[in-house]
Parts: sequence; structure tokens; C-alpha cells
Amino acid sequence: IGTEKVGRLFGPIMAVYFVVLAVMGVAHIVARPDILFALNPVYAVRFAMNDGGLAFLALGSVVLAVTGAEALYADMGHFGRKPISYAWLGFVLPALMLNYLGQGAMLLEQPQAAENPFFLMAPEDWRLPLVILATLATVIASQAVITGAYSVVQQAVQLGLMPRIRITHTSASEAGQIYIP
Repeated sequence: IGTEKVGRLFGPIMAVYFVVLAVMGVAHIVARPDILFALNPVYAVRFAMNDGGLAFLALGSVVLAVTGAEALYADMGHFGRKPISYAWLGFVLPALMLNYLGQGAMLLEQPQAAENPFFLMAPEDWRLPLVILATLATVIASQAVITGAYSVVQQAVQLGLMPRIRITHTSASEAGQIYIP
């Protein structure tokens, strides 16, 4: 049905998801504001110096998480550099940071929550709605990867790196709005 129509449906759900992430994080940061010291890079340097092997594994996890953003940048044809930069730096990254810091704050208070810190951040009555929202966000993220793959395929065809295939443009005004049957 075209990425524009899919984006109109998925965009608000993802906005709600990132707002929920931020709110959950802030709720726990308020209880343990000392978690904000975790943003000090000195701790990362000490961690790397004291336990290089574990720091290497932790960095590997960070790299794996960041590679998911490749689809975002492969898909710049839909939105352009500025909107993606503003959305990432002004909304998504702060929401993720607040959530991760909130998880850390919660773990300082409740070490037993390490079994599942993300979902245990939410009050018990809100866990099922959070599971549903997180599931929707996961499905949407997988669709974003598919959309990014479409863009990469289109670019590869244009560069002559792939055989020519049928690419349908679903918008008269946006060159990046495509569908590959």
C-alpha cells in the first residue's frame, strides 16, 4: 500500500512508544537521581581499564544496537537528513537514554529486577499494555527494516550493482516512496 500510508499509521504508535519509554525512565530517575553520574565518560574509561574483556563484550552489544540505525539512514530518501536528525537527536535518543538510565536507577533500588528490567519498570497493572505496545513497536521496527531494504535495493539497481527490477513509485511528490512487488 506504499510506505507513506504505512508511515501515517505507524508514526503515532512509535511516538507513543518513545514517550512511554521516557516517562518510565524519568519515574525511576526521580527516585535515584544519582544515576545521572553514569553519563560521565570517566566511568566507561575505568570500566575498560579494569575489565577489558567484559568492556569489549559490552561495546559489542552497543555496536549491535546501533547497527539497527542503518535502516534509518538507508531510508533517508523518504524524509531527508534534517528531519531524521531532529527526530533522532531531539526525540528518540533522549527517550532511549532516559529509559536506560531509569532501568539503571531501578536496578540500584531493586537488584532482583535484573531478570527483566524493562518490563519491571512499569507498574504491574500497566505491564500487559506495555507488552502490547512493545510488540507493536517491534513489528513496526521490522517493517522499517524492510522499507530500508527496499531503499537499498533501489539504490543498488540505480548504481548497476543489481539487475533491473520493477520498482513502483507510490507518491508523485516523494521520490523515496517506493514499493517493490
